[in-house]
This record gives sequence, C-alpha cells and structure tokens, in this order.
Amino acid sequence: MTLSEFTTSPVPLYLIPQALSTEIHRLGDTIVEVRLRRTSGHNYILNIHHEDQEESHGE
Repeated sequence: MTLSEFTTSPVPLYLIPQALSTEIHRLGDTIVEVRLRRTSGHNYILNIHHEDQEESHGE
C-alpha cells in the first residue's frame, strides 16, 4: 500500500465541512488519514493522506 498526500489551499473555519466533503467525494474509500492545521486567523489547511488510486483499482 503506497500512500499519497493531498493538501488543500487555506479554508476558513466555517467551510471545513464543505471542503472535507468535497475531498471525500473525490477520493472516496482511499482516504487513510485527515489532518487539520491552523494557519493565520481562522484559516485551516487540510492534509489528506490516501492510498494511490492506481493500486486500489487492482484489488
């Protein structure tokens, strides 16, 4: 299992659920871990670790 990482641009606090929902729909069951990191103000960056999609299609 090879993991990849995807990082969003800064997201305001009130849009975190929408941004996370978008990534869940895009990456689906390949998501392994989600981390939130606070930047300046009330902005956050989502770091999403997921399995490589090429390998998951073969399973």
